[in-house]
Amino acid sequence: MVRPIGEVFDWLTAPGHWPRVSPASLAIEAEDPWRLLRAGDRFRERAHFALWHGHFDWLVEIVERPHRCVMTAVTGGDTVLSKLTGHIPARLEITLESDGASTRITRAASHPSLAEVAGFGHAFDHACDVMMQTIVATLNNPLLFGPRPDSTSESLLHEADPLADEAAAALISAAGDCTALESLVASLDRGDPPDADVPDAVRRFLDATATRPAWACEPRLVAASDVFLEWGVLSVAAHICASLPETYQMPRTAMLLDLTRQLDADPHHVDRRLWFTVRMCFDVLTEHGLDPKGRGRLALQRLRLLHAMVRLYVQRRLESPHRLSQLATRGLWDSAAGQPISQLELLHTLLTFSHVVVRSFEIFGVVLTPYQRESYIHIWNVAGALLGIRPELLPRDADDAARMFETIKQRYGGATGAAPRLGRGLVEFWTGLFPASVRKEASELMQFVIAMLLTPETAHINGFDALPSFSPKAANALRHFVVGLDRAGSRLFSDVPPAQQAAALFVSLLIRKASEAYEDKSGMFDIPEKLYTRWCGVAAT
Repeated sequence: MVRPIGEVFDWLTAPGHWPRVSPASLAIEAEDPWRLLRAGDRFRERAHFALWHGHFDWLVEIVERPHRCVMTAVTGGDTVLSKLTGHIPARLEITLESDGASTRITRAASHPSLAEVAGFGHAFDHACDVMMQTIVATLNNPLLFGPRPDSTSESLLHEADPLADEAAAALISAAGDCTALESLVASLDRGDPPDADVPDAVRRFLDATATRPAWACEPRLVAASDVFLEWGVLSVAAHICASLPETYQMPRTAMLLDLTRQLDADPHHVDRRLWFTVRMCFDVLTEHGLDPKGRGRLALQRLRLLHAMVRLYVQRRLESPHRLSQLATRGLWDSAAGQPISQLELLHTLLTFSHVVVRSFEIFGVVLTPYQRESYIHIWNVAGALLGIRPELLPRDADDAARMFETIKQRYGGATGAAPRLGRGLVEFWTGLFPASVRKEASELMQFVIAMLLTPETAHINGFDALPSFSPKAANALRHFVVGLDRAGSRLFSDVPPAQQAAALFVSLLIRKASEAYEDKSGMFDIPEKLYTRWCGVAAT
């Protein structure tokens, strides 16, 4: 990796990093896990390989900075398998070499007796391989080291996305005809190659977004997709019941979303927009979604151009029949206060899709490993870069994402008249998935989930405190309704936490509607077969 040998050695010998880059490492128990290791140090690493869950009690034998570190350990644990395997010796040796321009790591780990445990040898080899790939990707990522700009600065309200804005402008005539732009957006949705004679600005945009950024870490993308495969039902519920409401408490974002809703004569505008949001989550988080030909990458290209089109119509008075032209002709947006869909608002929205969902997992009772948590943040960082967010503004890890989100929320969030209207749209979307006979009870169920995932203040801003409380009567009515479902059945009310039951019911109904050939103007919403098979009828996942 292209990083000084001393810096690499110090990073590797601060064990606090290990759980973030290793899928097998769960926690480091030490007085200060971020202090650089010294000979004679002792610490415990909680870990798991396949069915083995236990710990390593490490003793640092040799530290020869910046070239070599040797540690030995004895394993232990409280699970049946870890007790059966007993106290097994282990050894870890890290060796570094440098040619002055780059550093090479050799990490030799051995647990000879554990390799005999059924399935352990392969799991151990795989975990080591993933860890080394992640270490290299992390240390080669220039965005994670050195000084960085203030990601919460007010100046970011006045900064948009020049690359996409120039591409959109090149496809809209002086009279405001956006047929060419809409045609390109539709072709991206279908996965068709763009025309060879597109304007230069469009070609620059397409070339710049043709692949994911160089710092994207493949093992982390795989891990995040695995989390979605395992817990995607809860993820989708969190997007609807937490991510979007958190977005609406940003006054400028809520105002723009509300304006576009008012300008759309289609009474199904809210449903269409929410379905598009759900679909984008599927596209980004499904396996290989951000590959060069992945649907997630194409969805982000499409959304980025749509954002640019909105900004164009806000700032230029165009003679066009397009509904968005009224944003400028009717003077509905004050551009002096900042760009619509600015860098700050893009970043905040991204954090609602990454940090807020990870936060919701914890509330739902899902225990993610540190590696899974960091990977979920990472996949949305990659998506954010493709969506036009300046990469240096993105959070460096899950803790940074949490701090950044809370700072932006406290500094710029607040109540507006638009937020409750948008909140009502979410309630109608949720309850509309239920038959009319239980929609009142469905609204009580939504209040139950909302109260868990949002603070009272955020719920109030969105008007959710007006929802009725979840009552035993409603629970009984919904239980009878669920038992009659073909796919979900009574398993939705099995031994899982109530919040998971509620989320699973909501998303099961969403999947049922999606599978019944629901279409919006962008085409069929297809749930990938792997996800459909994994989720249908499963209570918590």
